[in-house]
Amino acid sequence: MALSTGDLLGPYEIIAPLGKGGMGEVYRARDVRLGREVALKVLPETGANDAETLARFEREARAVAALNHPNILSIHDTGEHRGVPYAVTELLEGENLSDRLRSGPVAPKRATEIACQIADGLAAAHARGVIHRDIKPENIFLTNDGRAKILDFGIARIGPRPGDITSRMAASRGSSSSQFVMGTAGYMSPEQVRGKPIDFRTDVFSLGAVFYEMLTGRRAFDRPTMIETMTSVLKDDPAKFPETEKIPPEIRPFIFRSLEKDPADRYQAARDLLLDLRAFQAEQTHEAAERVQFRAEPPWKHRRTRVLLRATGGVLLFLLGIFVGSCWQRGRMAGSPAASSSAPAGSRP
Repeated sequence: MALSTGDLLGPYEIIAPLGKGGMGEVYRARDVRLGREVALKVLPETGANDAETLARFEREARAVAALNHPNILSIHDTGEHRGVPYAVTELLEGENLSDRLRSGPVAPKRATEIACQIADGLAAAHARGVIHRDIKPENIFLTNDGRAKILDFGIARIGPRPGDITSRMAASRGSSSSQFVMGTAGYMSPEQVRGKPIDFRTDVFSLGAVFYEMLTGRRAFDRPTMIETMTSVLKDDPAKFPETEKIPPEIRPFIFRSLEKDPADRYQAARDLLLDLRAFQAEQTHEAAERVQFRAEPPWKHRRTRVLLRATGGVLLFLLGIFVGSCWQRGRMAGSPAASSSAPAGSRP
């Protein structure tokens, strides 16, 4: 459905197009009731008549509506216009992570912060029983104020929350086994590739792949064809790739634990990864603070130190003067008798 500036969809006035994708068109719009600008996503007319596309659109709306977190795109409203559904979300200003990576790797400090924010958003989603299943740079948006936002919950699985009785029952039955592969090659976990049951740890693997790519500028699993890429996910160890040398040694353990082939060897929850990364950031901040501690101290502490050093130096100089003077005096006294006894001998006839 092509929309023009000024068109109205319910209370939303179209301002300008923002982008277009397989799941529809996105427009900048204005909520005429509240006077705020929003993003309005409209399904293509063909998608509105396709049961699978419509189900994905509705699934994403339900998944995002259940979440309220600063690192997850917020949805404000849903509706229908001439039989075509639309969703209204917050309007983001910034750039997509995939666009940012075209200019090269991200600095380690910034990449770690982005990974922390993604992990925080995933932890909130997992706590509500939502598995994203498609974490990749294209689905991470970096706002102008430095925040990372998780986008596109279109293939998310919405299930019981962790700890629920229904969650334990699902786990005993094998959780969410899919008869077909859903996700993006190169970012899917091994269990996703194999079509096996998945849980929240599949998102941890995908985040590890994104973290690796941010620091190296290269995908952790990237081959000429989709089949080869999926085989790489199953067999290759990114730790052995030469690009790994670009990753600071102190950050590598977080990434490679997230990328373990066996879910049991990975971080068991996004929250666990988040806690480790935040602890690492705190250690780095503490070390930096120690390096600048002297400059950060109040001036009176500096004056006290200088006075103490000067006083100590003065005392040492005084003691050294006494020592030198006493040595000189002893030498003079030792030489006087010899001089007096030799004088009369020289005066005899």
